[in-house]
Amino acid sequence: MFRNNSKIDIGDRFVKTDDTKTVWVVTGMGSPMVSIPHYQVVREDHTSRIRTLSERVLLDTDFYRRVD
Repeated sequence: MFRNNSKIDIGDRFVKTDDTKTVWVVTGMGSPMVSIPHYQVVREDHTSRIRTLSERVLLDTDFYRRVD
């Protein structure tokens, strides 16, 4: 299956490069008021932990890596 690594979809899963055991799942878009797209992510094992991250950060392999 071909995956476009420059596109982020709801349900995509990421790990931080310095913490590959904690999985973050994209649950929604962030505020539409900013010029850079942002996404809300939740910890897969602790869904009350929510972060808002920019598209640039999620797609920067120095910070996050997409997982299946």
